[in-house]
Amino acid sequence: MTKGHTMTRRSFLSTAAATLAATQLPAADSTESLVYLGSTDNKDNGPGIHAALWNSHTGTLSNLRLVSPAISAGFLASSNIGGTRLLFAGHQAAPKVGALSSFRIAPSGDLTLINTVTTPDFDMVHLALDHTQRCIVAASYGSGKILSVTIAPDGHLSAPVSQFQLSGSGPIASRQKSPHAHGVCISPDNRFALINDLGTDRIMVYKLDASTATLTPNDPPYFKATPGAGPRHLAFHPNGKWAYSVNELDSTLTLLHWNASAGTLTQVASTPTLPVGGDVANNRAGEVVIDKTGRILYSCNRGAVEDLIVYTIGSDGHLTLVERQPLNGKEARHFAISPDGGFFLVAEQFSNQVAVFTRNRQTGVIASTPNHYEVTNASCVLFV
Repeated sequence: MTKGHTMTRRSFLSTAAATLAATQLPAADSTESLVYLGSTDNKDNGPGIHAALWNSHTGTLSNLRLVSPAISAGFLASSNIGGTRLLFAGHQAAPKVGALSSFRIAPSGDLTLINTVTTPDFDMVHLALDHTQRCIVAASYGSGKILSVTIAPDGHLSAPVSQFQLSGSGPIASRQKSPHAHGVCISPDNRFALINDLGTDRIMVYKLDASTATLTPNDPPYFKATPGAGPRHLAFHPNGKWAYSVNELDSTLTLLHWNASAGTLTQVASTPTLPVGGDVANNRAGEVVIDKTGRILYSCNRGAVEDLIVYTIGSDGHLTLVERQPLNGKEARHFAISPDGGFFLVAEQFSNQVAVFTRNRQTGVIASTPNHYEVTNASCVLFV
């Protein structure tokens, strides 16, 4: 295994620190909570991580601002152990150097860098925190690699513990010439890490030792999806028995039964994300999110159609379409349900904004609002 390198606070923030220190967020009051927004801008002076105050009564963001510069800060995660709130970000230290950074979260939302771990030939497309909040597993789309790191009690990240280079290809030459690790998901019992590999039509399964962040290939090592499906992201149902894979290339959602003892997936059903006759060749299915009640699932289409899709989840796990909500923007890269369940925030990457939708807590139906907030190449919404 190749060890990563640690970047100092000084080299990471450099001259940007003085600029960021000039403006401070006020501490959140009882009606407000913090939300962080990632940006996949890949310019050397690109935005990075933004923070804002979320008002659950009005469905609005305030004091939106940059709190840490970073190249292509695409996906975020957070933890709260012993009252210490931490933020973790996958980004790029340089064009071909991946980075994971750990920050301490102040009551105002300001971030203090703890440390950054870098690794060559690794673009941080996605990451997941294990349920004990002791380790992180990250995926690289471009190189088809995965890695894991431990999180110390004070928030420090270790050098990579486990690293794997995926191999193989798929039938769609334009997108599947090589492996493309696109999504990381931790099993409900915290015993496995699952990696959606768009390039090989596989969902890789690794045994996870969260205390050491060690990954070991399961036996069998992967679930084989439909050729040309392009598995993108995976979400487990709250019952721990079902998983749903959104497949980018053939625009489908796959219902899978999860065998927790063996660490295996079995396909049960496939639901198209496009209407009958839809332009699959020019479409890319996107995210998959399940509400905390386990009754509603959200997904999206990008390209041929720009919409958000709402499904109900039946007692057998099967999906029933509720509505197709026009995005009124471009590229729903990621979305999240507000903590109170009453709103739905969407990172519209190509519209360079985060849009707020109202959400019916009972039916799951969403509706657009005038509330839109500028974030260049918006890519992630994280409530903390």
